Amino acid sequence: MMPTDDDRRRALHALAAALRGQGYRVTVFHWYLVAESHEGRSAEVWAQGRASDNGRLWFTGPGGTPICEAEQTTNAVVAVKGVLHGR
Repeated sequence: MMPTDDDRRRALHALAAALRGQGYRVTVFHWYLVAESHEGRSAEVWAQGRASDNGRLWFTGPGGTPICEAEQTTNAVVAVKGVLHGR
């Protein structure tokens, strides 16, 4: 089953809240968010259905590169922090 717009929004807002709790600035757009560090680095995360996983909702990079399942917010936070800190 393909995710709905509400599914995407919920997942992005959950990730945004977790990142804000870590002190990052986050802007949520329709199907993606941008997290920014205090040093000016940014990371873009999209919420998309992944065809190879029966349409389950995943967080991806801007080019569609898989990060993790959208239910794995902690793993997404770790991945975003890695991008923001150049790891």
